[in-house]
Amino acid sequence: MTDPTSNLLPATNEDTCGPYFPIYFADPALEDLTRVDPGLVGQAAGTPIILRGRVLDRHGELANGVVMEFWQANANGVYRTPATGGDDGIDPWFHGYGRLRSASGAYEFRTILPGAAPGRAPNITVTIFSDGINRVVTQMFFEDQAGNDTDPVLQAVGEDAPKLIARHDGRTASGAEVYVFDIIMAGAGETPFFDDLES
Repeated sequence: MTDPTSNLLPATNEDTCGPYFPIYFADPALEDLTRVDPGLVGQAAGTPIILRGRVLDRHGELANGVVMEFWQANANGVYRTPATGGDDGIDPWFHGYGRLRSASGAYEFRTILPGAAPGRAPNITVTIFSDGINRVVTQMFFEDQAGNDTDPVLQAVGEDAPKLIARHDGRTASGAEVYVFDIIMAGAGETPFFDDLES
């Protein structure tokens, strides 16, 4: 029932997904979290990385038309949330949220290597929207990182843990570490998704 003393409207389905940022949906700045806007002298702390990969359908073909969202801790292992606003580990030049669209299913995303949050190995949460699916969520980990052997998500998926680990693939001339991470939406070799862990 609506409160007659309030002018607030009930939330719609589109209003209930977070995180909430006042951003344009297709902002190219969200495809590179290492970039600082012109006129600013700050820079995100940490090791710059480039994530490359493909989103594949059940037939092993590139998924046509995907939106990918990335959510991660900063180099200190601190997520930017209302609860961490006064935390000494917050990096003022890094907000931890990115988004990109890919018509072909191949992607490249620039960010920094996340630090380890308490009890976790360094990871990035990836949400994917595409034709035929409502939304799927997984986490990406990094090859040879301390904590991979004890991370609760990697432990929960057991022998499928290697499917969540991005492979190191060299370094660019500018010094960014390159990691490759393919996501398989269904079928043989399917990437573990959080809905799978809950069922």
